[in-house]
Amino acid sequence: MRLTVFCGSSSGRSPAYVEAARALGREMLAQGIGLVYGGAGVGLMGALADTLLEGGGEVIGVIPRHLVAREIAHADVTDLRVVGSMHERKALMAELGDGFVALPGGVGTLEELFEAWTWAQLGLHVKPCAVLNVEGYFDSLLRLIEHTVEEGFMRPEYGRTLIAESTPAALLARLAAYRSLGEKWTVDALAWVRTQDRRLLAVRTAGKSAFYLPGGKREAGESDLDALLREVKEELTVSLLPDTLVRLGAYRAPAHDYPAGTSVDLVCFSADFEGEIRAAAEIEEVAWLGRGDMERCAPAVRLVMEDLKARGEL
Repeated sequence: MRLTVFCGSSSGRSPAYVEAARALGREMLAQGIGLVYGGAGVGLMGALADTLLEGGGEVIGVIPRHLVAREIAHADVTDLRVVGSMHERKALMAELGDGFVALPGGVGTLEELFEAWTWAQLGLHVKPCAVLNVEGYFDSLLRLIEHTVEEGFMRPEYGRTLIAESTPAALLARLAAYRSLGEKWTVDALAWVRTQDRRLLAVRTAGKSAFYLPGGKREAGESDLDALLREVKEELTVSLLPDTLVRLGAYRAPAHDYPAGTSVDLVCFSADFEGEIRAAAEIEEVAWLGRGDMERCAPAVRLVMEDLKARGEL
């Protein structure tokens, strides 16, 4: 496996940026991942390449002829490919890598990342795109992406495909687990399962016809625990108790109110809670549903209810 990494030919103000590049290189070495990058021997590009070269890792540099002197091509890269233009550079880097990662950098780094991410949205490739969010460098960018989704210029499922993590280990784990949306979309969601008197707690959001389980989707960089605690708090005002959280299982079903072919992967947890359950945020209705209410629920919730029935909890 190889990763195409976009990053600056400068080092930036903070020493943390260079250290993050080196840390990513060490983690790639440990996992046997090769590097495709812009071919320079200076800045974050040089620090990353040097780290892999010192450990005997694979490093492929791709640099346009007119930048060999300006970006100072890395003299020790054994596979340095000099191309005629920036277009050729980006096309070859995209072809050689199995995923894309951006480290802190300038407009060139951002342009490379956004082009690769755009190609993924257009279905031109099925490779993951990610940012290593060193000391919050990309926080403003991630907020802009959220704003773009909120204002209706990007579909939510597209916005969630850009991976963001603050450590190399977490980033590489997310890349390894990535599944392309491809032509059929998959929505990853988390849910809280709570039963009482053989009935299941469910919610219905404003404008929706079906009932769902309390919960929702991860935000960039969130763990399952953090995302579930946040979503339930936002929807029902209660606080789940982390020490009581138990994973119940995962369910895949057609996603309700999404385009045809969209699936949802719903990971369910039980947990105790503090506070009073009441509708908040976009929740229009809270209900305790029994066996006779299955047709009122989204397909994934019906699967959960079938399991609860089999265990005598519904």
